[in-house]
Amino acid sequence: MTRSDRLLKASILVVQAFRIANAAAVFLFVAALIATLPGAEWVEAALLRKYHHSVDPGAVIAFMQVTMLLSLPVGYAIERLLAALRAMLRTVQDGEPFVGTNAARLRTIGWMLLVVQFADLALGGVTAVAGMLHIEFLPWQPSFTGWIAVLIAFVLAQVFERGAALQADLDGTV
Repeated sequence: MTRSDRLLKASILVVQAFRIANAAAVFLFVAALIATLPGAEWVEAALLRKYHHSVDPGAVIAFMQVTMLLSLPVGYAIERLLAALRAMLRTVQDGEPFVGTNAARLRTIGWMLLVVQFADLALGGVTAVAGMLHIEFLPWQPSFTGWIAVLIAFVLAQVFERGAALQADLDGTV
């Protein structure tokens, strides 16, 4: 087995591990969302203990729910992205990476990266709201590299589309 083969197999395993981690994260967000539904007084009590009555627990719970709801489309986008990447890796493993379906998969990856970038912008808004509500929240800054990744995915989709056409021409002449 060559180094390239080992790297490819490792990449497939890593992508599968990310898919499992993503599914677990989505499950945890849904569970946390359910835990904050009406009737979960323990959440309100925990918030009162943490913030010493300096914030409105209802506002904090609503904030948490909106944040968790925003994460669900990201979880879906990440799953679609990773599934497309895994399928592409399989075509590389089969020795046929320049096929039209991989161009479509790269476009899917580009669109899913775009969803993630827009969700990241929404997270910036959520961070601002957290500050106004005096809620502890993660710091945020826009991701320039994420926007570059979107562009790269769409450009690579074009490259793969042309590569697939050239491969089809080559297959037709041999």
